[in-house]
Amino acid sequence: MDRWGRKAGVLYCAIFSLVGGAMLCGARNIEMFIVARFIAGWGSWGFLAVTPTYSAELAPPGLRGFFVGMNGVNIALGYAIASYTGMAFYFAESDAAKWRGPLGIALLWPAMMIAIIFIVPESPRFLLMKGRVEEAEKIVFRLHSVKGDPEQEFARSEFYQMRKQTELDRTLEPGWIAMFTKKGYRRRTALAMGFAFVGQSTGVLVINNYGPTLYATLGFDTKQQLELQCGWISVGIVFNAVGAVFMDKVGRKPLMLFGVAGCGVCLIIEAAIVATYAEEATNKAALAAGVAMFYLFLAVYSMGVDVAGVVFYSELFPNHIRAKGVCLSMATVALTDLVYLQATTTAFANIGWRFYLVFIIICALGTVFFYFFLPETKGIPLEEMARIFGDDVVVTLDDVHINHNTHQLVYRTGDEKDGLEHVATHQGLTPEVERAIKANAAEHKETVGKE
Repeated sequence: MDRWGRKAGVLYCAIFSLVGGAMLCGARNIEMFIVARFIAGWGSWGFLAVTPTYSAELAPPGLRGFFVGMNGVNIALGYAIASYTGMAFYFAESDAAKWRGPLGIALLWPAMMIAIIFIVPESPRFLLMKGRVEEAEKIVFRLHSVKGDPEQEFARSEFYQMRKQTELDRTLEPGWIAMFTKKGYRRRTALAMGFAFVGQSTGVLVINNYGPTLYATLGFDTKQQLELQCGWISVGIVFNAVGAVFMDKVGRKPLMLFGVAGCGVCLIIEAAIVATYAEEATNKAALAAGVAMFYLFLAVYSMGVDVAGVVFYSELFPNHIRAKGVCLSMATVALTDLVYLQATTTAFANIGWRFYLVFIIICALGTVFFYFFLPETKGIPLEEMARIFGDDVVVTLDDVHINHNTHQLVYRTGDEKDGLEHVATHQGLTPEVERAIKANAAEHKETVGKE
């Protein structure tokens, strides 16, 4: 992503997903299947880092939570489609079709990504980091122009801020080592990786991957297990969307704390139900409550951990290390999941419901920690996120505006009352904006003449 662009990152992931998926569908033996899983995973896990980074760099500050949060909605939708497909092919007569069919259908999505990538714009922030100013400017004005504003104050101000901050970012150390040695970067990295670890320590992927097994523990047969799993996954679509809609209103931190704490509460109730009623499996009301807790767990997780987490990772880091920061966050997610999933079968076989205590304790400790140390990032431009961590901000968006007498972009230095205004070194006057300003001025002059 840093060398060839965000679009190149999407293409890279799509190709690996397509090749790996095709090998999975056509696997002739276990060895080929395992190799194919590795290749397909390379692509699919890469998408989890590429798409939030790309979305965050295209979205305006006030709607960044919604647009990046849609990544969470679509991830949940992907899981749901996989579950529905698996349920449908459960009834296939051929044993090979039961697993080759879903894997073959999954090839549609990376193929679609390859097709789409040729019509979507590149990240303007990446282009600025590479010195491609005119291309970046066209994209910002194309995406962030405001209908009815001939001077395009928001787009011009935002692009000026992007450009000035990028001029600084291009002089800074973009390496992996700096992320752990420089104080401001180290704090960002610790928060992102820490929340990624705690978010997966809610046990969400354990419930997802071992859902049918857990439903079997509660006394449901195979068909019921698959039906319940499909329903459970569907909850994620709805509540990821709810989280995305409300995130720019209530903020990231309240949702993230609610998510971690709420998951812990759901797991406490679930553990109590399993410990008390699962072995006999005769209390139908209690078993139904156990299923309800899984559903409520995912609703809380989707609103607070899933959708808010993916937004948080993508907006913490400055331009020159954003891709690396999001990749580290997703690597933490993957490593945490790997450890838990490897341990789950043995843990449930030996200690049963007590395994839930691991997740409950981490949720409790994580809630307390993040209550004190998690910053709020709602509505803050990506270029101003540095101020939270003690780094330099070249231009504050609130200090940039249009002088409507001269139509020039100006910025203020000093406080609001006594500060000085300076003409911006880059006016962001595209031909379209210049024509609109002249037309507006002519219309105003004509109106004044008539009066």
